[in-house]
Amino acid sequence: MTNVRFDGLVTSLEDVQDNPARFAIRLERAKRSPGYAECLCRSAAGGQPLRLVVRRYGALFHLARWPEEGAHHDRDTCSFFAVPAESGASSGSELEAIRSTPMGINARLDVSLTVRTVGTVRGERAASDSTRSATRRSAPLLGFLQRLWHEARLNQWSGEAQRNWGTCSAQILAVLGEGKMNGKPVQDVVHVMRRYEESEIATIKAEFDAFLGRIHTTPTTSDRGVIIAEIKAIDPSKYGFVIRLRQTFETFYASKTLIENAARSFRHAWPMIGKPEARIVAVLVVERTKDGNLRAIDLALQLCNRAFIPCDSSYEVEMANRLVVERRRFDKPLRRDESDDMLPDFRLTDTARPTAIEIYGMESNDAYRARKLQKQALYASRNEPCVEWVPPSPLSSVALPAPA
Repeated sequence: MTNVRFDGLVTSLEDVQDNPARFAIRLERAKRSPGYAECLCRSAAGGQPLRLVVRRYGALFHLARWPEEGAHHDRDTCSFFAVPAESGASSGSELEAIRSTPMGINARLDVSLTVRTVGTVRGERAASDSTRSATRRSAPLLGFLQRLWHEARLNQWSGEAQRNWGTCSAQILAVLGEGKMNGKPVQDVVHVMRRYEESEIATIKAEFDAFLGRIHTTPTTSDRGVIIAEIKAIDPSKYGFVIRLRQTFETFYASKTLIENAARSFRHAWPMIGKPEARIVAVLVVERTKDGNLRAIDLALQLCNRAFIPCDSSYEVEMANRLVVERRRFDKPLRRDESDDMLPDFRLTDTARPTAIEIYGMESNDAYRARKLQKQALYASRNEPCVEWVPPSPLSSVALPAPA
């Protein structure tokens, strides 16, 4: 567990992330003077405290890594650790859809956040935004969500007992920072739902209402917003479907076409909605109808285990839940480009050598079996340890190597 220090207080980072309202006054004072908080992840080994950025988000404050200092944090235990960028202050080409900058994420999505006509359900894409370059690539919603998970290190597990939505939302906000989305300030167009707390319900509702107030439709334009939250349910309604989120009582209408497309596109996440062993994280693009109702015009779903580790199947959810229960240290490699197609499903990082975990669940598919043989040959050629699970054999039959 990482401890942090600000305004004369030493406490766990987890406590700050899970209870941001409790520390708001102290973090505001630290932001004014000395202008930063401190991470103590290296202090137990005699290292110096590392500065942390204190960023305001609405009425609250969140901690983020100090620019160019991510590599100095503890790689195994600290969520502020980051591999240094190869060159310059930004990570990636100027033409990349998503770039990491000292101020936060700079993203261009392939859906427009402002359209000049009313009533388009999934119409105008990113090229219609006047602030865009015609040559810069754009990212799909799921790619954007997975990039946030990667940058926030939410695809890694350092052996904690559990992780809740409060931790996730805080780390996502730290990554978003004061960045841009489709040329607009990210804090104006993106809302990351806070963890539901009964004592904070009035404040949470007021913050969300203020964000939703910026989503409006006029006779000439429609300004949209992006919401990141957990899906609670997607239910049929008289005119299509209603999307319900875990962190709010607000509901969002969706067309039958959008939901049918989502069920096909996110076929592993879809049947796990509402299952206690999994979590479904969504990124929604919403707009107002001419009647003032909130409507989702695009969405992406990310399947996770109970601790919000991204997963690609129900079998991966089962394995990730076991690894968390056994307090193993591991990560879920996320694809960044087409060359990453040989990544393992998971990777144990607490063994003498990192150990790949492969889950082979489609033995009846010829192409899948051929790819399995290719991956097995690759591990053998690299002399890389690998644990295999072939469902429907029980997960309990899989022997994991002991931690080093």
